[in-house]
Amino acid sequence: MSCAAGGRRVTALALAALVSALAAAIPMPNVVEGQPRPSRTGGSRPGIDVLHYDFRVDFSPRGLDDTVRVASVVTIARTARADSLVLDLRPAMRVDETRVNGTVVTTRRDSASVRIPLPAGVRDTLRVEVRAHGRPTDGLIVRRDSSGSWTAFADHFPDRAREWLPTVDHPSDKATVEWTVRAPAAYRVVANGELQEETPEPAAGGRPEMRLTRWRSVRPLYTGVMVIGVAPFATYELGRTACGLGELPGCVPQSVWITPDVRGYMPGPFGRAGDIVALYSRLVGPFPYEKLAHVQSSTRYGGMENASAIFYADKIYRGRTMSEGLIAHESAHQWFGDAVTTREWPHVWLSEGFATYFAALWSESAHGDSAFLDDMRRMRESVLADKMAMEKPIIDESLSDLRYVLNGLVYQKAGFTLHMLRREVGDSAFFRGIRAYYAKYRHGNALTSDFVAEMERSSGAKLDWFFDQWMKRPGVADLTVGWRWDEVRKSLVLTVSQGTQVPPYRLNVAVDVTDARGKVQRVRVTIPAARVATIPVALKVDTPPRSVRFDADVSLLGRLKATP
Repeated sequence: MSCAAGGRRVTALALAALVSALAAAIPMPNVVEGQPRPSRTGGSRPGIDVLHYDFRVDFSPRGLDDTVRVASVVTIARTARADSLVLDLRPAMRVDETRVNGTVVTTRRDSASVRIPLPAGVRDTLRVEVRAHGRPTDGLIVRRDSSGSWTAFADHFPDRAREWLPTVDHPSDKATVEWTVRAPAAYRVVANGELQEETPEPAAGGRPEMRLTRWRSVRPLYTGVMVIGVAPFATYELGRTACGLGELPGCVPQSVWITPDVRGYMPGPFGRAGDIVALYSRLVGPFPYEKLAHVQSSTRYGGMENASAIFYADKIYRGRTMSEGLIAHESAHQWFGDAVTTREWPHVWLSEGFATYFAALWSESAHGDSAFLDDMRRMRESVLADKMAMEKPIIDESLSDLRYVLNGLVYQKAGFTLHMLRREVGDSAFFRGIRAYYAKYRHGNALTSDFVAEMERSSGAKLDWFFDQWMKRPGVADLTVGWRWDEVRKSLVLTVSQGTQVPPYRLNVAVDVTDARGKVQRVRVTIPAARVATIPVALKVDTPPRSVRFDADVSLLGRLKATP
């Protein structure tokens, strides 16, 4: 691992000392059931805070391809006067009965929601139960896998829990969750949190044997990462991982949930899953959940970071194309996206940009400088080839259709922006800020301004200019760079011109200067936000350089043309 801070290189050998010092400097509070969570504002239901979901899912004894029945028990805290609760629910699910504190009530339905009347009151807690049935066309994927077995997988991101579950389907309202699933006994169930119960129900009256499975998460989640998976699973245990690095005492239980026919593929790339979680725990803070399951599944995504139960596409297992990079990306989401969740969708880069960059940090730690720099080059090339990156900012307040919430801006451009921030403030301040941000917003919600505030505190520098130019406006830097040797002052002089298609950028760039004897000096140069700048660079040499390499550590997001 190479890290530049204040013009000096920090090698991989220094990483352990760095993260140990950071861990000691920032205490991490324990989060337990019943502990108050960070306050939330800007949610989708004024006056309503969902505390807990108790989902009871009943599949037909005839198989998973039949009607599903759901009882959703929603525990809410009424924080202000509200005479009704609106739960998101699509028409594919028919409401059979609704109760509030045990009393049957009449609801109003439209194409998007169920409006439930509430008794008079304020600052109270209510228990709302909605029973429904149907065959959802989205949100729950019921199909045969490539081996021919019926499977059922929840697939909720970004707001598709509403396709079959009555919920407040918005990331700003996080809640604990319990899943109770009744399915044919030939199937096993995986879900968020910790397994509480697996109870067989013997066959009776000609019906096949069923099994009742219950999972519970005491950590608050948003609906987009609440999931169940039902399939004829086998499990592969990954052993003791990340010991002493989780919120819970002991080791972090990790396992792979697979169909029996691909068990011979294990552990494959999952052999380093424990090392990945250990690295992130040291860099960021304790692993936030009860366990981590890596699940062969049906999902519209290659990988989906459901809290404590990552879903990967079935074909990746069967094609044996799973990669460390994908595991590292989805695992990083357990911290960023799941534990710390964006409060509003235009700030989803706080999830995807972090996961993208931390996957590169895994590459840096596991495979060295060259692998990391290759990752950054690919990331930059992706941005430069992305037409949207030239037209829209990372934080797109005009976003109105969540089908377009995921794009190269929130992945690659945001990931590379974190890389530039690391170079701007230095390694110590960067990781100290990351840890402080995680400590403050773990199991809650955050906006970009929250992250900026923590990075400013950790670095002691104002960073509004940095986030304004990289997050709030489209485009990238466009530079033409030349150099000459000033014989009188014995200094290198850089001439930097910035293109006219975008406003000029303030930049922090590494320059490698090779002297006549072949010795390389690395200096960091600040380029002002000006169309043309002349920058003298003092060197410990008194003869003209043999060569000058601009952007030596791949930390410039832009197009670069060098002139002799």
